Amino acid sequence: MGRERLMWAGMTTGKDDRALRRRLARRLIAVQEEQRLRLSRELHDDLGQMLASVALELHNVRAGTEGMDGRLERAAMLVDRLSAKVHDAAWNLRPADLDRLGLRASVEDLATMLCSQLGIPCEMDLEALSNPLPAETALTLYRVAQEALTNIGKHAQPSRISVTAHIQDDRMRLTIEDDGRGFDGRAELGPGHLGLAGMRERLALVGGELTVETATMKGTTVYADVPLAH
Repeated sequence: MGRERLMWAGMTTGKDDRALRRRLARRLIAVQEEQRLRLSRELHDDLGQMLASVALELHNVRAGTEGMDGRLERAAMLVDRLSAKVHDAAWNLRPADLDRLGLRASVEDLATMLCSQLGIPCEMDLEALSNPLPAETALTLYRVAQEALTNIGKHAQPSRISVTAHIQDDRMRLTIEDDGRGFDGRAELGPGHLGLAGMRERLALVGGELTVETATMKGTTVYADVPLAH
């Protein structure tokens, strides 16, 4: 009897430890997102406004000055570029569309922006993302899409990208596919693929899972599955 109680106590402690780790991981992600939101607002509202004012002044001075036209034009161009980078950084930290327009529009924007930058076609079927999801699940799927598409832009060199979402039974599946370089899925992942671990951990916290199918020079497909009722 004493041994049975000891074994049961050990099992309970193990479950408690896992539950505690999950709670701590959830809290860590929540804190990170709060920090992202605050920094995003500061970048967009404060720094972005100041850059816009400087750019306006430079454009006004350039319009009324002959001798300094060339230098002012270059300065204005640099400020415009910096302003665009600040906007992109704020958008990536916490996209306004996710709160204002929803998950579908946000993921569509991510895919459209990448395909426009790469000059390649993008196939999208994201109607399923119009369905209401818990805020944590929606944010998780957005971050997975963001990470997967960022990886494609950095490493894949694809000629096309496909982003789809479908509901089967009580689960939502987000699929992001490219026909690019791929990688050896059997090899130990290096620093360039650390994002996969982050995606997997985020999905696990909402009861989801990540599946990656890839092979060298044969493209990569990322599946993110989440329960609709969590």
